[in-house]
Amino acid sequence: MSIGKYVTNPGVLGSAFGVMSTARRTQSMRKDWRRFLVWGAWLAGLALAIATVSMQEQDTEEQAGKKRK
Repeated sequence: MSIGKYVTNPGVLGSAFGVMSTARRTQSMRKDWRRFLVWGAWLAGLALAIATVSMQEQDTEEQAGKKRK
């Protein structure tokens, strides 16, 4: 497993840099449960971007297998 494919992926980079706008947004919010929802949504987006990159290799192998049949 190479970390380079995660670091260079635009989806992961965009999601990771989204932390700046999320932090800015939550600074002006009241300190209640809504703040946790905003951070949870950002974290879910980052997790989906990472999961997408990790599954890309399996998807390409699966597509290659379907073309052979």
